[in-house]
Amino acid sequence: MDEDRFLEIWNLVFMQEELSAVRKKDDFDIARPLPRKNIDTGMGLERVAYLLQGVDNLYEIDQVYPVIDHAAQLAGKQYGDQHDDDVRLRVVGDHVRSGLMLIGDGVTPGNEARGYVLRRLLRRVVRAMRLLGVTEPVLPELLPISRDLMAESYPEVAYDWARIAQIAYAEEDAFRRTLATGTQIFDLAVADAKSEQQTVLSSERAFQLHDTYGFPIDLTLEMAAEQGLRVDEPGFRRLMQEQKDRAKADAKSRRQALRR
Repeated sequence: MDEDRFLEIWNLVFMQEELSAVRKKDDFDIARPLPRKNIDTGMGLERVAYLLQGVDNLYEIDQVYPVIDHAAQLAGKQYGDQHDDDVRLRVVGDHVRSGLMLIGDGVTPGNEARGYVLRRLLRRVVRAMRLLGVTEPVLPELLPISRDLMAESYPEVAYDWARIAQIAYAEEDAFRRTLATGTQIFDLAVADAKSEQQTVLSSERAFQLHDTYGFPIDLTLEMAAEQGLRVDEPGFRRLMQEQKDRAKADAKSRRQALRR
């Protein structure tokens, strides 16, 4: 790597004056004054890895690409052949590893905070693989590969594997059941909207998918966008709030009835 390229990507977290002070104190050699001072370019370990390994991006480093490669084999695809497929495969490679590490750190899938992030990551893996044509369970195929890749640096993912696998596989099973029913209803809603030359999926349809079939709104938004449709999200949020208000009112009425 030439010196200009190195300086361009290096993580310059110190100000120029601080670097100069370090140089005086520790005889730290600075090649020359920086052309753009006080900039943190985010040069982390993975960026070093992809440069040293001679690959084109972070998804192709040795801790991620084997998952992508196996996902491509499951889907009967060739990574690098088709842009949309490559994007989905990169989602899979990144999210499998992220999900593994989150569960290893004690996070469990849920509807709030970190649990919600984890749930979305795992569900996006399943969804991306479905878009690639794979309808069978995929985490039992992909997560062990990521475990083996990460265990050298994070041995706890191997020690705690039984718990990690149980949580991840249960989440996939639950989401597959949701997809089986919700996707059919979603497809009907899209067909109705397009037949009426609508560009927006109604809030009532989105709420029905969520309330009756357990279809999360983020998935409805994502799938609608793939079909060239928007979702009346403000209307959906209003219906959700009305439902919460009714539930609170019903609970209050029951409490008052018990006091009589």
